[in-house]
Amino acid sequence: MAKTYSAAELTKMQELGSAWIFRRALNDNVKYNSPDDIRKDKKFSELVEIYPAINDSWIKAYYAQQKRILQEFSGTKFTEFTRDGGFMDFITKLVAQKFKIPKKDSWDPADIWCVCNETKVISEIKNAMTKEGMASIVELNAIMRTLYKERKLVGISLKLISGKEAKYEEVNLDESLFPDVKNYNFDVSSMKCFLGLKNGLFFETQDCRVVVDVVEDDKPQKIDFQIKPNTTSELANLKFEPTMKGASAARLGKTPLDKLATLLKKYDVDFVNNYKKYPRSSSEFNDPSSIEYAKMAFDHIKQKKVDVGNCRTADEMIKNFQVVFTKDPHIATSKLMQLNFLYHVTSLPKERMDDLFTDMTFLAQKKGREFGPFGKLY
Repeated sequence: MAKTYSAAELTKMQELGSAWIFRRALNDNVKYNSPDDIRKDKKFSELVEIYPAINDSWIKAYYAQQKRILQEFSGTKFTEFTRDGGFMDFITKLVAQKFKIPKKDSWDPADIWCVCNETKVISEIKNAMTKEGMASIVELNAIMRTLYKERKLVGISLKLISGKEAKYEEVNLDESLFPDVKNYNFDVSSMKCFLGLKNGLFFETQDCRVVVDVVEDDKPQKIDFQIKPNTTSELANLKFEPTMKGASAARLGKTPLDKLATLLKKYDVDFVNNYKKYPRSSSEFNDPSSIEYAKMAFDHIKQKKVDVGNCRTADEMIKNFQVVFTKDPHIATSKLMQLNFLYHVTSLPKERMDDLFTDMTFLAQKKGREFGPFGKLY
């Protein structure tokens, strides 16, 4: 029987497989002309050893990755392709200790670091960061932008390949595109928070959606924010994950919750993303103050043109919550959190709400001066 792997184990193998492909393409000058060429590679057994569960789908993805990475970096000789240890360990510890960023990916989501002379690059960053005045994350990002442009240090964030051809986007390399420099005008065009029941027992959906209209490379696109609990099997806080729809469809990443909390305060949005602050049982929900607040929030979002599904009135919504609290209390709590979030953001003037979701989009993509430079391969 084939061995089964956890999601974390598979992700690690897939990313290490990408690092192997990068090394073969850029350092060993191996060019694959088809996915089958990867299987014919005399060192293919090394890839299988790294990723025992490799399949045709991933071989096709690796082929697309090497083709695109050669277009970007052909002729560049890196000495290390690091996922664990080495530069990854160094930079993770640096931002945690010096800048109090416990999760490296909330600052720079690079999965693989392509490094030319790892010892020298680490020494260069260390020396720069110990100089007087070099104490901010913005300054570290500036150093890393220079190293990226010199092809000494390139962080690559790996996403699922969005089509037959892989795409590559440089993020936080061009200062003219930073949100505080370029004026972006995103527009919240629709919102959904379905509060009707399916089969008389469950909410129609477990999430809510906010769609934002954007213009990307002179093409109209839509960003679809899915707002749902971190896990659907137990009580959990909400996560905010946008996906780009249209010509360059791709998942953009999760909005870092610590930064989102700071952003919401900036916009005077009094939403607390903590399930412990909400009713978690029928008895708690049936408190008159909870019911009164839920009704008020429902009437407000409906007046603001939020699509509430096949739920017609506030009283009907209350009955629906009472049903779901009996069957799936953790889902009911999550829906209350979503309702509360939409109530607060739709209480903002329209232009300010647009600005908030524009900022949330950049947070999810890790774009801006406070984020590290990286290339996104997708």
